[in-house]
Amino acid sequence: MKLKKIIGKIHLWIGLISGTVVLVSMLAAAVFVWDQELTDWWYRDLVFVEKADSTKSLSTLLLTAQQAMPDRVIEGVDISNDAARAYEFSTYKRNKNPRGITHWDDYVYWDNIYINQYTGHITGTVNMLTNWVDLTRRLHQNLLLRYNIGHYIVGFCTLFVFLLIVTGLVLWLPKTKAALKQRFTINWRARWRRINYDTHNVGGFYSWSFIAIFAITGLVWTFDWWTDAIYRILGNDPENIWEQHQPLPVSGMATMEAVDLALADVVKKRPTWTRLYMSLPSPTDEASEISVFIRFEAGSGWDESDEYVYNPKTGALWASKLQENKTLGAKWRNSNYAIHVGSIFGLPTKIIASLTALFLASLPVTGFMIWWGRRNKKDKQRNIHETSLLVSQRPAKRRHPKRVLHESLPS
Repeated sequence: MKLKKIIGKIHLWIGLISGTVVLVSMLAAAVFVWDQELTDWWYRDLVFVEKADSTKSLSTLLLTAQQAMPDRVIEGVDISNDAARAYEFSTYKRNKNPRGITHWDDYVYWDNIYINQYTGHITGTVNMLTNWVDLTRRLHQNLLLRYNIGHYIVGFCTLFVFLLIVTGLVLWLPKTKAALKQRFTINWRARWRRINYDTHNVGGFYSWSFIAIFAITGLVWTFDWWTDAIYRILGNDPENIWEQHQPLPVSGMATMEAVDLALADVVKKRPTWTRLYMSLPSPTDEASEISVFIRFEAGSGWDESDEYVYNPKTGALWASKLQENKTLGAKWRNSNYAIHVGSIFGLPTKIIASLTALFLASLPVTGFMIWWGRRNKKDKQRNIHETSLLVSQRPAKRRHPKRVLHESLPS
């Protein structure tokens, strides 16, 4: 019982310290789980296009995007296998010497350009620094602070969440078998304080495993020692997770035809591909390369993807990292994001992730109310006890002599 009391104190103070960050971060997470759906709805006129028989070449579309942003370098293009989706080109530049502390100080600019691949017309551009859908991710990830500041705050609070679910499970364990039933059900007919306690206690138990997955996958982006530990648990050496390739012996500038050849080749390699991102070569950098990250579905249960590297001058394949050749640690790491946001198995896991995030956001609130209620109860009991002591120590009131004499006379 003494140990459980100590664990209770640890649970309380960790919860009070991290509560506000957990509340804000997880409310944002519950929304960001639906980032693709929200983007498709909010920017539907930019995202969706009318299908046609033929598409423009990627090099032509790239030239259109470059002309729309003549003073910027187009970094890459996001292409979906859904023929009704426009091509999405991205251009961004990080701020090397940020002076402020907010998320916006990390970038000089960041815009996405949507182009109709059939007509070659720009359907619109989105400033990602003001895109409210993406800002829910930044709020969850780094509290809209600069990444090197905010993600450490969220990371340490995520570590606290992991400690909270461990200590919370110990506190959940009943003292007796008779009390076990109360740990699985919420008494909705009870007073609100009891309902609040049951919601925190019982709900925490049922969502325990999902919150644990959130914490385990979330810590990967902050602590390298945590990631390395998972690699070792999966039986891999952290130093030899990723397959390496030799640098390209490129001489001369990149050509526009190379991106067309690379795209035509990569989509043939994975007929079941769903989406790809092509990192485009810089026209002024002779050491750059065309790298393609392509997702596909082969039914393994992982978030499956390959990576291919092409010569930016000739478009010839130079190197590849195939899903079937990845280590177990690499397969997990490539799937970690999909596991974290609940997209790993589609709609069912996204619903679970969103509801879990909402419930996790409520735990600091219900936990605070439990602590505050107990604190007030102790204060009231202390006041009652002190009042009782004062009354018991007060001398008896002496009755007036005349009143005593009068009361003793016969009527």
